[in-house]
Amino acid sequence: MWSGKNRPHSRINIIVSGWVCIAFGTGAIISNPSDFSLYLSTTVSLGGIGLLVFGLSMPHDSKEDETRTRKWTPELSTMPDAGRPMFRIDTTLDSPTITTVLCGRCAHLEEIHGKKPTNFTCPSCQTELWSSEEE
Repeated sequence: MWSGKNRPHSRINIIVSGWVCIAFGTGAIISNPSDFSLYLSTTVSLGGIGLLVFGLSMPHDSKEDETRTRKWTPELSTMPDAGRPMFRIDTTLDSPTITTVLCGRCAHLEEIHGKKPTNFTCPSCQTELWSSEEE
């Protein structure tokens, strides 16, 4: 059976498609109650129920999503100086708290375990990015 591991959002897409088919089938029978619309709406609605059941029975790969999220790092690129060195700070919200600091001058990425420090100097180019007096 197809698991959808290469497509991370396939489960939710199939579930939404099932609900849309059910809604279209219901709309077809309500809008024009003829024999043709009865056959059409029955077919579309049953297909929607099948898609819904199939989508709900698919395994949810939350561990794969969590692993991909934990491995994420910002794109390493330099940033133009805007009167002072630019930098980018990203902090995870879930435990373990990890903060990444990207220096805009040399594109060095530093990973710090914990929250944002009160001051930081880039270890690669020795540029002071911020200090506690500025905040």
